[in-house]
Amino acid sequence: MRRAWWPLGPASVAVPAGAIVVVVLVMTWPMLGWPYPLWVQTSAQFHQQFTWAGLIAATSACWYASVLHAKDRIWMRPHAPRLGAPAAGRHLATLVCWFVGAYLVVLLPLVMSTVDGIGAPDPLVMLSGVLAMIAATAFGYALGTVVPSAVMVPVVAVGFYALLVAGSAGGLATVAPVLSLEPELGQRESLPLLVFRIALFVVLAVAAGGLAAKAMARTQPWRSLVDVAIYLALPAALVVASLIRQPVVFVADAHPAMSCTEQRAIRYCVHSENRPRLTELVRTVDPVIARFGTKPANIDQVWDQSLTFQSEHAPGVELAWLEPDGAIESEVATTAAGVYACAFARPDSRETERLTMVATDVDEYLRTGTPAGTLSAMSVPEVRQWLARHQDQLHACTLPEDQLPR
Repeated sequence: MRRAWWPLGPASVAVPAGAIVVVVLVMTWPMLGWPYPLWVQTSAQFHQQFTWAGLIAATSACWYASVLHAKDRIWMRPHAPRLGAPAAGRHLATLVCWFVGAYLVVLLPLVMSTVDGIGAPDPLVMLSGVLAMIAATAFGYALGTVVPSAVMVPVVAVGFYALLVAGSAGGLATVAPVLSLEPELGQRESLPLLVFRIALFVVLAVAAGGLAAKAMARTQPWRSLVDVAIYLALPAALVVASLIRQPVVFVADAHPAMSCTEQRAIRYCVHSENRPRLTELVRTVDPVIARFGTKPANIDQVWDQSLTFQSEHAPGVELAWLEPDGAIESEVATTAAGVYACAFARPDSRETERLTMVATDVDEYLRTGTPAGTLSAMSVPEVRQWLARHQDQLHACTLPEDQLPR
């Protein structure tokens, strides 16, 4: 038992570690080329990538333990000298070094690509993900030691998958390592949540290690359930406490700092950490305003969505999503065209359908600069003149039939 691999070969840990590298690399590969990476999202990947990596680590550790402690091993005989904490410690050290080490190595390229990114890293968030991997490995090993049978491997896999499904649904957000939503610029994971998670994963890892050592040292199989109840009582109590009063998952500043500029009577504002993208935002939205021909009556400002997590934006403020991959998305054209006006102004009718069709064609024109559909018989200057005369009616869904484009 002094050899780390005996009676298992190196492939017993190298293959699962390789699988962890592959699945995490596949999931994070698109993020490596982002021009505007966010540290808040990169930090979150340390627990978000637990989805498959944690499942592989737990089930592989369970299989490792079930093979190592099978009943036909000589040290498992009723009168054989019993193994204990030193052996369990060596086994867990081997598993953690391979599985968690692989996890950290494959996340390193993502960290390096975010060095000059927006914001700052969050060490506690990263630590919570690493501890979750350690806890998963220790828990899987403990279950494989308590019940040294291959039957436990699919049981552990199903159990971890169920935990991840429950976490994604929001019911176990404080317990499941993977959050249903990733934080964005302007948000951060709350300190109470992080403190609880770190405490839970540490307690679970220690309890699982103690349970494994106890199971290896016992001679009476009937005591397995008693040992499980004793060692997992504290982690279970923490889980129940978190379900009774769940900590807030995300927090955000009520009044985040912003950078603003104005063009064509439209005020553009972004989160202060998105300041380098302010010019890009104007360059993306301004052509829509130029095609409209004048300032739309229902749009006064365009705000970075990161400014609105703790406050409602005022009427006349349109939101823009500045994505880390460089894309900028907004509904400025749709709002200026009044596409949704009739949906709120009056019930469906043939006239409403006609107005909605015109508004949709205006939306398409504002995005592309080419009149089409109901506007196809009009030139660009004619469309601009028509919008200048009828935009208030278009936005209120009160445009009469005889004023529609022909």
